[in-house]
Amino acid sequence: MLTLIATAVILIVANILLKSDLFVNSSYENTIDGEEISERFLNILAEFDIADKLIKEKKVKDKYSDQEISSFKVQVPKDLSIPEILQDVFQSFKKDSLIIQSFEKVKGSKTTLALKKGNSAVLQVEFNYAKDYSRNNGYLAFIINDVDPANESTIALIESPAKINLLIRPETKHLQQLEYIRSNGQQFSVLIDDDISEQKYKLGETYSEQRVVTVIKTLVTDFEKAVCFIIDEKSNVYNSPNYEILKRELSKRKIKLFSKSEFENLNNEEMMLDSFNYQMNSLASSGSIIFLVSEDAYMTLSSEIIKYKKRGYRVITSSLIL
Repeated sequence: MLTLIATAVILIVANILLKSDLFVNSSYENTIDGEEISERFLNILAEFDIADKLIKEKKVKDKYSDQEISSFKVQVPKDLSIPEILQDVFQSFKKDSLIIQSFEKVKGSKTTLALKKGNSAVLQVEFNYAKDYSRNNGYLAFIINDVDPANESTIALIESPAKINLLIRPETKHLQQLEYIRSNGQQFSVLIDDDISEQKYKLGETYSEQRVVTVIKTLVTDFEKAVCFIIDEKSNVYNSPNYEILKRELSKRKIKLFSKSEFENLNNEEMMLDSFNYQMNSLASSGSIIFLVSEDAYMTLSSEIIKYKKRGYRVITSSLIL
């Protein structure tokens, strides 16, 4: 008898809990209305900087619920892929207990998207590629300052899909990493400053012209695949007559020489994000900019870089700008 009573109590409690859980889920779903969903979808398109003229919205009635919903037609810029947008849609709505359906029509390159609650649609979209519209907001490149290619953090950057230019202070130990850098599709440049330790690479302000020429020949031979040479304006050699010899000898060999100040240097950690966003927002359409940053600064900027890439800014190798 006691067993039967206990079993009955358990079933009653379980039934109450199940009903409560169903009620909570149903209540949660009802809080997601069509206007909110449409607004969130438009925000996703805005993050990709898709122009308003490429977005058409009309109201239609869903055949199952008889409710009015938004139906969009979106012309996707040629430089952006539809799957990139779909991925963000999925990430945005996957926690909302919605069914996300997508179908691609190979003929005509159209893709349809439907967000549903059960059988009822709450949003529908037709994507198609624009024939004559492409975002071209600008180009950016990154030179990673004063790195050690043997460090684990630098190796991770070398092996990443990001396009970077590693600014290397010349040392013999780095020579074995140069081919590895290039085989991973990355670039490197040579840093000239007062902290070069090896005599065969060191350029002193009091060195004779012959010695300077000899050092330059060694640098050019050992680092022959360098994109360019970059000199620190605070170095002694920069403020000496030997700087003119350096420029002359590199020019004879058709090697580009830049100073650090010719790049957008993001050294101030407190103002770095503000400075980066200011420079990006000031960039003219189709313009280009090269940032000189540390490894830590580059990693800090990674989420911001992703945002700008979504908006149509292109991260390219610095040699295409230099």
